[in-house]
Amino acid sequence: MNRIIITGGPGSGKTSLLKALRNKGMQCFDEIARAVIEEQQAKKGQKTPWQDVTGFTELVYENTLAKFDEPISNFAFVDRGLPDNIAYLKHYGGLISTQWKTFNYFDFYYPTVFLLPAWEAIYEQDPQRLQSYTEAQALHKELVKTYKDLGFEIIQLQKTTVSKRVTAVIQYTNHLH
Repeated sequence: MNRIIITGGPGSGKTSLLKALRNKGMQCFDEIARAVIEEQQAKKGQKTPWQDVTGFTELVYENTLAKFDEPISNFAFVDRGLPDNIAYLKHYGGLISTQWKTFNYFDFYYPTVFLLPAWEAIYEQDPQRLQSYTEAQALHKELVKTYKDLGFEIIQLQKTTVSKRVTAVIQYTNHLH
């Protein structure tokens, strides 16, 4: 079965939601982009969204394709999907290559995504999240446009507690079993 994307701008609560879903026994995949940033920072590389967004998205693409080989029992939640890279490329002025335009996203992803809104009250910068809150809001808007342009249905989750977000996601996905 397909992967269900949980997306949203930086610092909108995606990782916390995925952690809570995992604690409820759901299969979840961590954010590949953060792992790429951490790896680049550790080796003083330049392939980050703010230094070389094209090189960064190529690494995310390669690492994501490798994850597609991992088995899924029924469905799984992923912290960001490949379409997020298009939004980042647009935002940072990177080249959107043919692979992004021709990739068959629906072979790997469920056609409905959960979107977490930009939320200043919980937003925090960290060593892998250098964007300002204003930039996070702009990325959120680009994500909405990108997912809509690709034909995904978007369910925007409320600015509420993690447990209420978990309940909303589980209620929606109960019919997928």
